[in-house]
Amino acid sequence: MVLIISAQPATSNEERQAVLFSCFRDGSLLMEAKDGKKPARFYLKPGDIFPWDQFLPKLLVNWQLSDYKDIPKEFKPQKRIPDFVLEGLLKEPLETQLKILATLRSQGYFSALPTRK
Repeated sequence: MVLIISAQPATSNEERQAVLFSCFRDGSLLMEAKDGKKPARFYLKPGDIFPWDQFLPKLLVNWQLSDYKDIPKEFKPQKRIPDFVLEGLLKEPLETQLKILATLRSQGYFSALPTRK
């Protein structure tokens, strides 16, 4: 799921194309570049801009298709996500969507987030 990451200090102030490689308990995200630029991997900290508005619709489609090969391991369902969640997720504001993801994680739908080393 290639995402467009807006220019910001974490991306050397350049727009980047990258996939979400891993998520961590502290809220940081490890990105893997798909644009041929250096560095090939970079971190977004909790205050950085991550394109949740691009990521969540792509994630939802993969969940609906049960196609988990492009989904970061932290978002691979450990059990079936209820249909009402799948059908209603994108109808909610982004802030609510993120709260729904956190609730699903706390209810065991996803594995626990690792600590960043």
